[in-house]
Amino acid sequence: MILAASNQSASRTRSILLIVIGVVLALALSVGQALSPKWATAALVAMLLTTLAVCKMEAAIVFFTLTVFMIIGPLVAVTGRFGHADGIYSSEFMLGLLALVWGARLVFLAIRNKRFPLNDSPINLPLFCLIGTAIFAFIAAQFTWDVNVPTEHKYLVRQLTEIGLLCMPITVYLMVSSTIKDVRWAKAVYYAVLAVGVVGFLMCSSILRTPGFLRPQWRGLLPVPLISFLYAYVILRDKFDLKLLMVGTALAVLLIFQFTGLEWAVMWLSTGVSLCVISWYKSKPLSIGLACVVVVLLALQPGFLTGIYETESASRSFERIDLWSSIVRITMTRPLWGIGPGNFYPYYSYRYALEYGTINVSSPHSNYFQILIEYGFPGLICFVWFIIACLKMLKNSLDLAKDNWEKTFLLGVNGHFAGMVVIAFLADYLIPTSANGGLATFSITVYTWLLLGVAASLRTHLLREKAAGEPAPNAPVAPKPGAAAVRAQSSGWTPSGAAQKGTSY
Repeated sequence: MILAASNQSASRTRSILLIVIGVVLALALSVGQALSPKWATAALVAMLLTTLAVCKMEAAIVFFTLTVFMIIGPLVAVTGRFGHADGIYSSEFMLGLLALVWGARLVFLAIRNKRFPLNDSPINLPLFCLIGTAIFAFIAAQFTWDVNVPTEHKYLVRQLTEIGLLCMPITVYLMVSSTIKDVRWAKAVYYAVLAVGVVGFLMCSSILRTPGFLRPQWRGLLPVPLISFLYAYVILRDKFDLKLLMVGTALAVLLIFQFTGLEWAVMWLSTGVSLCVISWYKSKPLSIGLACVVVVLLALQPGFLTGIYETESASRSFERIDLWSSIVRITMTRPLWGIGPGNFYPYYSYRYALEYGTINVSSPHSNYFQILIEYGFPGLICFVWFIIACLKMLKNSLDLAKDNWEKTFLLGVNGHFAGMVVIAFLADYLIPTSANGGLATFSITVYTWLLLGVAASLRTHLLREKAAGEPAPNAPVAPKPGAAAVRAQSSGWTPSGAAQKGTSY
């Protein structure tokens, strides 16, 4: 009776909250219609997303996954160009709404349960340390500004925005990893990523003629998770059937386009690394055989590598080597805190580009070197620590996986993440930066963090299953759960061997 009354009270409270939210958003919509279509659109999105987040946070995350790649202009224009100054994009707007609801729930649960309900993942600590080094570098930059750089170029908004762009993908990861506790919603995010990959392929191949404001700059990276998952599915299948034939055909079409239809190296480099890693995890002889096939094909097409070299030389890509050498020299003058987040452009353009005789650019075009020069060596150490922890977590989770879908998903994420780690040497494909795309790049990098969040949640499920132990095939039916099991189920976790096993985790 007490439990039923409690559930009825919680339901009444949620209904009142939804009514209040609906009234506020309806007023916002009416005001938006009178002022601007942008505001009307924003209010509609806010109404849908907030209602989803309050009722079912997992459904809101799936909606976010399906739409975050769209760059629907700035909803609120603030200042000039680049991501930090173009106002609020759809990706930032939706994440802000989700983070608000998720953060409120997090605080409520922390107060009620007297503990912070974040997913226990080995990559949490290096991420928090990375944010800490960014904040420390920001504070240090205010007191150690280079006298050769005019102080009017100490852009505090840009510096704070750079920290915000670091926190945005990390927030996505934390939100997903601590929210997704049901395998059905994990699969929903997985299928949403597949759908986004198909849309990205259609946009790149000009089959789908979408307006410019709906087309992210690096949309050629959207099919990479799709290719990774399809390839993982193909090599894990034990028998040939019609479904395998269809998936294999689709994979072949995607691969041909990815390696021949896209010019920029990161598109096919990330795909190639992903395929190699997936092959290596499945079968080392398979990966060696594929490498031999690639070498033979390159030997038969000597003009391929020559063409790539000439294209990259014409675009001055190889000048990055001199740029990165200069970055190391600059960092050695302040190795413990760097020049501060967001300060690369004013520092390099007003002093070091001329002093070192290199190209004058707004960004190091590398996540690794950006973090090194702006956060110092402690920041780079935390970033590399995060990458190693991710690779270990994904590999260990794959070793624990038993279900076919779990193996396909985790094998695909292993390959995709490895590909992103490699191309992060060439630009900002793990953490967006304000001077090189900003929020527009976030709409691409976010998919890596979404997948990491689901993988971390799945890892927790697999570890709990391993700790509980799998029941024997002919084991008797388990007795009714005791009070501890009831409490576990009410918190969203289903013990291993329960009736819902395979659905909730």
